[in-house]
Amino acid sequence: MKFRKNSPAKRHEFLAVIYKVGILRCVSVPEDVCAQLAPGRAVPVVITVAGRTSRTTLLPAARGGFRLYLDGAMRKAAGADAGDPVGIGLRLDRASRELPAPGDLAGALVRVPALQREYHAVTTAMRREIVRYIEKAKAPATRARRIDLCLRMLTERAKKKSRQP
Repeated sequence: MKFRKNSPAKRHEFLAVIYKVGILRCVSVPEDVCAQLAPGRAVPVVITVAGRTSRTTLLPAARGGFRLYLDGAMRKAAGADAGDPVGIGLRLDRASRELPAPGDLAGALVRVPALQREYHAVTTAMRREIVRYIEKAKAPATRARRIDLCLRMLTERAKKKSRQP
């Protein structure tokens, strides 16, 4: 289903029973909702449970359905846990999830165009994790080491790609 950029995303509401997958809690998304969102791939969504809203991702589950993980804050807001029904509001999230590269990382990438290309070739989620990893460093020396580690990781990825036929 194609959406126009300025059209509001349709809100889907449903009731689902929370179940456990390992230590995580989740719900299955009804098939009719899945069919309208883009079946077969991860789907960025905005979820509302008991008045609490969060950005998350629907993940493909067995037999073509989608699974929606509920964090502790969502379960607490609903007063629910595994085995309990919970009302879910869901809409497609079209907002960018891209975090801008910190200035020092961006500067290092500009100096080596191959690494800049490799940085932009990784997934948005991976870039987000790189930015978070760097931003969590408190000391300047730690930050510099983390940037250096990320540059080495990108260098290794680029080398592996160049070796592939």
